[in-house]
Amino acid sequence: MNTRNSTWGHDANPLLTLDEAWSRISDEVQPLDSESVPLAEAHRRVLATPIHATSDWPPFDKAMMDGFAVRSADCKSSGSTLKIVGLVAAGAASDQSLSPHQAIRINTGAPLPQGADSVVRIEDTQIAADNATVEIQTIVEPRKHVALKGTDRKFGGLLLAPPLTLEAAQLAALAATGLDKVKAYQQVTAAIVLTGNEIIPAGSPLQPGQIHDSNGPMLAALMQQFGAVPARIGIARDDDADLRNQLRQAFESPVVITVGGMSMGTLDLVPKTCAELGVSWRFHGVSMRPGKPVAYGRGPEGQHVFGLPGNPVSAFVCSWLFVRMAVRGLVGHPVTPPHRLRATLTRDIKPKRDPRPAFVPAHFWNHSTAGELVEPCAWGGSGDPFGLAMANALLVLDNPTNGLSADETVEVIPITSEL
Repeated sequence: MNTRNSTWGHDANPLLTLDEAWSRISDEVQPLDSESVPLAEAHRRVLATPIHATSDWPPFDKAMMDGFAVRSADCKSSGSTLKIVGLVAAGAASDQSLSPHQAIRINTGAPLPQGADSVVRIEDTQIAADNATVEIQTIVEPRKHVALKGTDRKFGGLLLAPPLTLEAAQLAALAATGLDKVKAYQQVTAAIVLTGNEIIPAGSPLQPGQIHDSNGPMLAALMQQFGAVPARIGIARDDDADLRNQLRQAFESPVVITVGGMSMGTLDLVPKTCAELGVSWRFHGVSMRPGKPVAYGRGPEGQHVFGLPGNPVSAFVCSWLFVRMAVRGLVGHPVTPPHRLRATLTRDIKPKRDPRPAFVPAHFWNHSTAGELVEPCAWGGSGDPFGLAMANALLVLDNPTNGLSADETVEVIPITSEL
């Protein structure tokens, strides 16, 4: 494989296509090992082994309503009167056997007593003043308001299949089958190193020439969204010694993300310094906009190292296109680029001179009659985080020189969990 340690843009190293860049990442990423995780700590972890039912579910014929357990044969017409002979509460079982013309009070979730085949809702009954009998004010069909044993899942049946991110509903299913631990892929930590003399933390007063750090909070949030644990190392000054020190700390994590210093300026130190510390670049430079200087390589101990451009929209787009697929692959998901949806463009997009594929912040929504629609957000380019903040998708322009007309079908990449 061509490691391409030299700077992007040299004639000997033309820019990669998106497909080539994705392929090189895919070639390098394998899932981490799995481990046993307590259910209380398994939220958002990725399931590593199939889960099968340890018993029938429900484990017994179960009442689905508060009311009376009855024999449907005794209630073929409205107005049947039955003798009340007991109570079965949820969490308990009854050793009584229901005889003809008898009824047993029952709570939702309680086992159906022997001899009963249906449950009548309490609101469909009239209980006598002495609580000795009950009038059934409806016709009762067999198995009414009853969940039969094993109707949801049979013993040994597949419940959950990997890879699957465990959300609240999946945790409920695991707990219902009696599991208190689950095999999940190991979590991955992503170390974030920001670079630049001009960057200061949010909340600090700005001096001339300085800007607040927007990439740090953004990338930490993105790593959590992608399934990684973020580790913010700090802001490295445009100084070789400071950058080396912070990179060495970052290399303790399996994923390393540097931000800024990836172009060809006199203070763009990241590619050279990373290479001197043992990073073998798999690519540096992709034909895309924004984000052309993006780089990916492997560290001295196999770390997955990403060099992102410093402009916030560039860093965001490159994270979605490249970092996401590596992180998701490490924690057990398929190593694939982000999925795309199709939508109808709501306004014209003028042709551009630059033919590189472009990713434009956009607003995507589902209209009640027109279907999926998308409109580009007003933004000022790769350095504008405010236009990006209005977006919930990236509009994909495969060849911006063509331009697009309103009502054309285009592709979008959703960038929020709501889509």
